[in-house]
Amino acid sequence: MLMTQCAAPPPTGPMGRPSLLAARLAAESSGLPLHEILHVRRGRHASASARALAMYLAHVGLGEPMGRVALDFRRHRSTVAHACRRIEEHREEHGCDGWIDGLEQRLRRATEAGHGE
Repeated sequence: MLMTQCAAPPPTGPMGRPSLLAARLAAESSGLPLHEILHVRRGRHASASARALAMYLAHVGLGEPMGRVALDFRRHRSTVAHACRRIEEHREEHGCDGWIDGLEQRLRRATEAGHGE
């Protein structure tokens, strides 16, 4: 039986600033190095969870289109959608709504002030 994998889209240039800021904040808040979140492979559970948070923050927190977030993180658009659903469920089920709200606010302030480059 021939099995094929759906490859992640190739990067089309440098990562967008909003996605990079979201990835940096997710790395900082999770205590992981940035390169683990940006790695093309899934990696360990903690890395995948932090990456999901970064994609969520870029899309929901900063309003980046899912397609752009997918390209920035070298993932399929459906992976970004899944990550956003996971974080929304986590917000509801685990009572970390305030923590994620705080991350969103920090991210918005950083983009408005032009920091984080």
